[in-house]
Amino acid sequence: MLVALRNAGCRVTVFAPGLGKEHVEILGGHGIEGRGLSMNAAGMNPLRDLADTLRMARLFRSERPDIVFGNNIKPVVFGTIAAALAGVRRRYALVGGLGYAFTDVPQGDVPFARRLSGWIASGLYAVAFRLASAVIFHNRDDVKLMTERRICPPAKASVVSGSGVDTDDYMPGEKVSAPSFVFVGRMLVDKGVREYLQAARKTRQAFPEATFVLVGGSDDNPSAISPAEIDEYVARGDVEWVGNVSDVRPHLRSASVFVLPSYREGLPRSTLEAMACGLAIVTTDAPGCRETVEHGVNGLLVPVADADALAEAMRHLCQSRELREAMGEASRRMAVARFSCDTVNRDIISMLETGVR
Repeated sequence: MLVALRNAGCRVTVFAPGLGKEHVEILGGHGIEGRGLSMNAAGMNPLRDLADTLRMARLFRSERPDIVFGNNIKPVVFGTIAAALAGVRRRYALVGGLGYAFTDVPQGDVPFARRLSGWIASGLYAVAFRLASAVIFHNRDDVKLMTERRICPPAKASVVSGSGVDTDDYMPGEKVSAPSFVFVGRMLVDKGVREYLQAARKTRQAFPEATFVLVGGSDDNPSAISPAEIDEYVARGDVEWVGNVSDVRPHLRSASVFVLPSYREGLPRSTLEAMACGLAIVTTDAPGCRETVEHGVNGLLVPVADADALAEAMRHLCQSRELREAMGEASRRMAVARFSCDTVNRDIISMLETGVR
């Protein structure tokens, strides 16, 4: 999107926490200036957040941008507030997903820490969204939730098809004959990792030739799954855990089915990449996830937090190579037609150029 903005004639400067020299060099190679930003993306220290907001406001007064465009919760909240304080007239917020604070826990009571995060995030979002020129979401369920709770004014809400995927960069590989399942994401309860592990074990008992791969690293998120729990399944041979990788494409191209049993998403980029690579999709009938699957066409939808239903869907796909390949081909067609980054970038740039939704 940054390159698309530059190609549209914008002068683009990126401010981000933890922006290293290598990132600045990569951005510079595309004609984009990259600069560090004081912000603790995961912290909850209000004094630190206030100081960072005031620093951003001074920065924006100095830079005098025509548009400030925030992405992710803290840049959206504090960046939008800072832009308003600095007198920037056009302020846009991109909400890719509502995350931990707004994700329901299917089993048991919602932990107090999650409820508290939701209350705080709701209040901060409400302030920022009222100061924003427009708020861009990745799915209609998030729009419905935020407008019904009166957090986002309905007139300011728009939807685009996720972050998009480069369908020239993510291409199908050779056809995979044996049933091969892959999960790509953070090792979180909310991502459905536990259900994937349990379903892999159940499916492997009926189809021992099937393989199951986990791609992604450990996490310090409150809903993280411990490496020890995953290692139990690895030790039994139920799954292979490859950890973090710099390029997911080889793992996608060596699989036939992508599985994301997440409890809630914005519009998962990992699924879009898998679709572009021609994989059948198994995911949950949950906000964000359901946007990527036409049930029975390019994949299967299952209930949230239901390992038995997930295993049944995976066993169903194990029974037919033809079905896996037909669904994978449908995924590729959908990725090109609906989820191309060119389409998403064009929609966003149109909003920025016209100043309207």
